[in-house]
Amino acid sequence: TTAIDYVNSRPHLGTAYEKIAADVIARYHRLKGDDVRFVMGNDEHSQNVFRKALEEGLDPTAYCDQMEQEFRSAWRSLNLSFDDFIRTTQPRHKAGVTELASRLYAAGDIYKGTYEGWYCVGCEAFKQEKDLVDGRCPLHPQTEPQWLKEDNYFFRLSRYQQPLLDHFAAHPDFIQPDVRRNEILRLVEGGLDDISVSRAGQSWGIPLPFDSGSVVYVWFDALINYASAVGLGTDTAMFEKWWPADLHVIGKDITRFHAVIWPAMLMAAGVPLPRRVFGHGFMTKDGQRMSKSNPGTIIDPTVAAERLGADPLRLYLTKEIVFGSDGDFGWDRFE
Repeated sequence: TTAIDYVNSRPHLGTAYEKIAADVIARYHRLKGDDVRFVMGNDEHSQNVFRKALEEGLDPTAYCDQMEQEFRSAWRSLNLSFDDFIRTTQPRHKAGVTELASRLYAAGDIYKGTYEGWYCVGCEAFKQEKDLVDGRCPLHPQTEPQWLKEDNYFFRLSRYQQPLLDHFAAHPDFIQPDVRRNEILRLVEGGLDDISVSRAGQSWGIPLPFDSGSVVYVWFDALINYASAVGLGTDTAMFEKWWPADLHVIGKDITRFHAVIWPAMLMAAGVPLPRRVFGHGFMTKDGQRMSKSNPGTIIDPTVAAERLGADPLRLYLTKEIVFGSDGDFGWDRFE
């Protein structure tokens, strides 16, 4: 699997790098004769997506339908061989989210409480003071985080500190590369706080199965795509065939979500954990991180592929960048 993408703008070369790397891995396993299911998709229940749709004068669902075609067109231009493309607005995903949230609630691992803290609109995530640099999110320094106070539902992440450490010890290859594994170990050893899994007063999202007045928080919703894509909540036989996932390929900035929160959610629900999470590095342009929040760094992957062809671009990204490390793209070097 790859991370699913926010659709508030077209994909850029940094996004494409992850997809191409995962595609190379999937193709390698097919060549070996392995049975492969390679899943990609779009993350649509973001408030940033909702706002972008309103700016465009579109219904959010219609906007997401339009952006699916934009993303699929970009991925076709790069010859990506994904077997499935999941969207978080699909009924099958809603069924998977409802199933997992219901299991956690029944197990007593979701409770109601009040959250107060800094919220980064760009990340759509709450931040602790220690995560901020000079009072701002290091990934979105151009926008000040908001101080929010909300009545929300919480997942008892703190309960899973020791089970996670035990799992990391028993499965040393669960998080790769080693630099990511060491970061996550230090994070978990330092203690875990319970996390919000709902947002009140919003209509764009999947309603909580035990409180229709709240929607599932976008990160909690998005993580479940990996399981709903292979039948969680809809197709037991398919789920038993394909789960657990062998490999989640994700960016290093979201390793905490995939290597801490996601496995804890699965533990709480009694679902097997994925076998490996690989946190790759950032794509940079002339030394600056390629990011939607820094338009001058953006390279359209379709434009790059058209310049010399998809295969030269794929070769550059997989050969010239050490997998797991940051890598820089420059037109002169590419040519």
